[in-house]
Amino acid sequence: MEDRRSGSSEIAGLFGSAPVLLFLRNMNFESSSPTPIRPKPPFRVGLIGVTGYAHAYFDCLNALASQGRVTLSAVTIINPQDAAEQIGKLDELGVPVYEDYRAMLEAEKLNLDWVCIPTGIGFHKQMTIDCLRLGLQVLVEKPLAPTLQDVEAIQAVERETGIAVGVGFQHSYLEQTWEIKRRLLGGEIGDLQRVDCIGLWPRSRNYYARNEWSGQLHDGESWVLDSPLHNGLSHMANLILFWLGDRMEDRAELTRVSAELYRCKPIESFDTVRTVAHMENGLEAAVILSHGCMHRVDPEIVVTGTKGTFHWRFCGTHTFRSGSDYSVMKSPGQLEIRDLMFDAITDHVGGNTTRLCSTEQAKGTCKWVNAVHDICPIQDIGPEFRLSVEDESSDVFDAIEDVEYFAMRAFRERKSFCEVGAPWAIDPREQDTSEYTYFEGRHCGAPVESRAASSATS
Repeated sequence: MEDRRSGSSEIAGLFGSAPVLLFLRNMNFESSSPTPIRPKPPFRVGLIGVTGYAHAYFDCLNALASQGRVTLSAVTIINPQDAAEQIGKLDELGVPVYEDYRAMLEAEKLNLDWVCIPTGIGFHKQMTIDCLRLGLQVLVEKPLAPTLQDVEAIQAVERETGIAVGVGFQHSYLEQTWEIKRRLLGGEIGDLQRVDCIGLWPRSRNYYARNEWSGQLHDGESWVLDSPLHNGLSHMANLILFWLGDRMEDRAELTRVSAELYRCKPIESFDTVRTVAHMENGLEAAVILSHGCMHRVDPEIVVTGTKGTFHWRFCGTHTFRSGSDYSVMKSPGQLEIRDLMFDAITDHVGGNTTRLCSTEQAKGTCKWVNAVHDICPIQDIGPEFRLSVEDESSDVFDAIEDVEYFAMRAFRERKSFCEVGAPWAIDPREQDTSEYTYFEGRHCGAPVESRAASSATS
């Protein structure tokens, strides 16, 4: 069977060469680096999962297929009872469907150029590594992996194979995101001083019941560390670290982190966090995120410089202000942002230079998440400060009373929850992270029994 991936056999044949291995280990996988494996279009793609958030991947890949840019060549579905519509469409197209991704890779490894992995967080590392070892390019959904040691394992195989993994932090693929960094580095608002961020997205009990790893610290086989900082609102941390990097391709490096973690929902992980990160370049970023709220406040990031500010908004417009100068950037819609990510990844698969969220860029968010868990135990909100509200569809939202008020004050005044008078708050804990490279799970308790096999997809 023909292997159309130009360069794949050559790379596989070089694994025994010490000079080549040394070269590959020293490769810098920058965000715009092309991959050495350049298949011929239409690119043959495999997809692991089609339900939950993976349904969005399914739709995007079908749109690319209708444009003649890709061919959906194989799909893994572990929960066919929930995917009748998708299976029907795949049957019409003659696409083989597998119940186990390993069986798909074994049977289709010469029929694929690229694999998309929109699965549960705990599965990202092994699935990514298995694909890389077969010479397949990878788009893995954010977060890249649960722990720093998992990220290191993925990066080791990147160096072995010379294949750069793309991570699904979709804002990283926008030209606008890079233009913002160019303007910040160019001094449009002066020397950068600090960043402040807030995002409050209510999440119901049904949200956490959609699979067996949501809101969990461990799935029985792997750390998960699901939380607003690591999943639903993790784009904010990734953007902040990228924009605060000293060069276009660099992210900022965390050297000290403080955290206060709260839980009002019946989950293992935290649903509310305020964390402050100090960077190697002297900058500071304070982030407040919550799913334990009743009212939605879409994410905002405010970058303050010596001459002005930059204000990023999840929806609407972004603004640069410097003295009397004022400029506006219109934000694309969220569906368009996702489409643009798939456009960029498709270009990357073809060997073109393109914007890419690399594993090195995504590693910073993982370090931040790991650090807050190893620094601070989760504080349970007392019953006197908890709300449980049922909506018109009988879905229940557990929330912290008046968290929106205290979160907005903490954001505007640049203070901890304690300092703004939240009666349920604890003092932040702080730790040096300049040499922090390994997640220990100091405050995460013993793992629960395995339930991973039934919840691989998002």
